[in-house]
Amino acid sequence: MTRTIDALKRNKLIQEDIRELDDWIMDKEREILLDDGSIFYHEQIRERLEQYQRLQTELTLKEHTVRTLIEQANQSSPELAQQIDTIISNWSNLLKRVDNKVIFYTDLYKLHEELKDLLYHENIWLDTLQNRIYTTGNTNVDLEDASEELDSLERFLKAHSKAGYEKVFEISDRLQIMKVSIPAINSQINQFRIRWEQLHEDVTLTQTKTKKKKKQ
Repeated sequence: MTRTIDALKRNKLIQEDIRELDDWIMDKEREILLDDGSIFYHEQIRERLEQYQRLQTELTLKEHTVRTLIEQANQSSPELAQQIDTIISNWSNLLKRVDNKVIFYTDLYKLHEELKDLLYHENIWLDTLQNRIYTTGNTNVDLEDASEELDSLERFLKAHSKAGYEKVFEISDRLQIMKVSIPAINSQINQFRIRWEQLHEDVTLTQTKTKKKKKQ
């Protein structure tokens, strides 16, 4: 009789723990939105990544409690084992959703950082190109020196791969698909595109002027 009473008490405690864990899982599920909405400021990327990383840490800390409760329920009664099966399913889904969010925002953060780095280095190259164009087109030198400067400018231009330029817009398109539209970075990309095109037009004009001098 005593064993039966003890078993009932133990089962009741386990059932309360199952109910408590189920409520906890439901609370955490409410923190995970199916769609977090668009991103308009770069700070939002880090904020969301940190939000889901914190939740991921909470789940890791809770894992021992979940495993212990699963073991207790399976050893107690078929009814509790059935209830814990539902908990296992909900727990697994929660883990998967949180992990996917962390992966998504980690990738998003890396993409944004790569884009910033690309723009920085491509603009440094454009600064150098602009200085070379100015030097080539505005130096009062003889025709031979002018030709050498033009050759140097053309070599500098050919030595720089267009891959960086194309990558900027590839990443920009990917970010748009991922619902990231940050006005500040969009403005930088637009200015970069305009400047790139203008400086390449200036190179063509410089080439034309130098060739005309040769014919004179």
